[in-house]
Order: sequence, then C-alpha cells, then structure tokens
Amino acid sequence: MSSPDDSPEPLQRLPSGIPWRYAEYKPVDSEVSASPPTNVGGYDELLRYFRDRGQKLPRSAESLAAIDHAIDGAGDRHLLARLARPIGMFYGDVLTHTIPGAHWEVVQEGYPLVRVSKTVAVDVVRVAMRCLAVADPTLAQNYAHVLEIVGHQA
Repeated sequence: MSSPDDSPEPLQRLPSGIPWRYAEYKPVDSEVSASPPTNVGGYDELLRYFRDRGQKLPRSAESLAAIDHAIDGAGDRHLLARLARPIGMFYGDVLTHTIPGAHWEVVQEGYPLVRVSKTVAVDVVRVAMRCLAVADPTLAQNYAHVLEIVGHQA
C-alpha cells in the first residue's frame, strides 16, 4: 500500500472477528501484539484518486473536508460509490491517529470498527456509505461529533 503523505508507519493487520452466524473457539494467537492496531490501510484507491487530482491526503480533519468536497462536486457518483470502503478505512485511520487511545477492532468478520472510547465505537465504513448516499452529516461533521463525544467522556 502506498502510505498517506504524513507517515512512514508500517501497516498492521486488522484483528479477526467472529464469523457471521458462527462462533469460533480456538486458542489465542500468540503472534497478536499487545497493542491494538492503529494503522491498517485499505485505501490505496482513494489515495490514487486524490493523487491523480494533484492533491495529497494526509490523515487529518482537513483531508476529511477534502473528501467531503470531492463527494459534493462528484460528476461520477459510481466511482465514488466504489470508494465507500476505502473512504471508511481512511476515516478510521484518521480517528486512530488523532484521538488518543483510538484503535481498530473487528467484532464481526469483515466489519471493522474504530473504538474511540470505552463505550463508543464508530462503524467507519457505514459512515462513509451514508456520506456518499446522503452527504449529511459530512465526514468532517461526523469527525467533529466523535471528538465532542470523546471530550465529554474524558
């Protein structure tokens, strides 16, 4: 994966989750690190899309605003619809890099969440899908709301 323009941080793997409709009982994987993942990638196509437009996409609130702007001005909604998961994964990495203690988790296999506090997790892919379908709230507004929630719980 090409990394965002703000860090040469190595990629980590998403933790495994429970397969849908089935529970797995197996020993704990000894290779799993003690620290939860914060940098999982999954948005190469989104980085290429912005690079082709001559824009960098560092993991920041400003980049979320740039994505919102691209969604608002998109002539090709089908292309952006294909970018729903990459947009969500990018949003998740923004959360994990800007909110202390935020980390990736997977409860159900294939559906990653970002745990931002003890009681709140953000379903980042669904947030991205909603932004592409309705565009309100925007990614930037969602991010501001998450920061507000985290601030109230601190």
